[in-house]
Amino acid sequence: MTILELKEKIESWPETTMPFCIDDVFSWRGVYSEPACAISTCDVSKEYNIEMLERLVTEVFVGWKGGEYRYHDYNDIHFEIAPGSWSDGQFIRDFLIDNHDNDAVRYIFHS
Repeated sequence: MTILELKEKIESWPETTMPFCIDDVFSWRGVYSEPACAISTCDVSKEYNIEMLERLVTEVFVGWKGGEYRYHDYNDIHFEIAPGSWSDGQFIRDFLIDNHDNDAVRYIFHS
């Protein structure tokens, strides 16, 4: 999923709040030149989540071992529990299983 695709999914969520939260955005520890975000289940506004994603395309990020990185809407995004985490996809798989009954999670990741 790209940053833009995630933005579009969140923007099209039919309510003003959603039980899905982007907690932070950062360079992915797996490959620093790729963006990532920490996600959880909590009630926030759609606008909050969009603002977090906008940070990915407007700020400069520093890799865990140095270097500066800029991201664009077309970059694929990784999902982790927190900055500095690296699960190579295991976190998002577990998150989807653990939150299979969360309407927003299903809407964003399964439709």
